[in-house]
Amino acid sequence: MPVVLDWTRTAGAGEPVPCVICGKPAICRSPSDKPVHKVCAETWTEQRSADRKAVA
Repeated sequence: MPVVLDWTRTAGAGEPVPCVICGKPAICRSPSDKPVHKVCAETWTEQRSADRKAVA
């Protein structure tokens, strides 16, 4: 099942700066005010979750 993050309480949009995951310009900010695309964050979270399950 895909990960869907709730960004309703994020820092909002800002000037385009490089996404911390893919490096392409992003206006979205994570809840911790990091520039990141929602899709990049969801993919990263899903991959980490799968990696943790594989190790366990």
